[in-house]
Amino acid sequence: MGYTTDDQMVRVDFFRPSGRWYTTEQLKWDRYFTNEEDGSVELIMDTFDRCLVEQFFDLYVKDRLYAICLEPYHEHAFPLMLRSTI
Repeated sequence: MGYTTDDQMVRVDFFRPSGRWYTTEQLKWDRYFTNEEDGSVELIMDTFDRCLVEQFFDLYVKDRLYAICLEPYHEHAFPLMLRSTI
């Protein structure tokens, strides 16, 4: 189930460090897969962090906001919350 008619688009809520809501955005959850050649898998947290940095650098990294996604586009989905470590 996606945030829009495109299943790869998910809702991400951004919060200030104080816990106050800042904004809600759409994030394109572009890749999750198992590499069958070497058996490597991109973990759900790594995918979320990478997509946030690629698509919302200013909000996520520069402003140091918390990002919360309740329904990630992943086969093993569970709610996620991250803060940039960059």
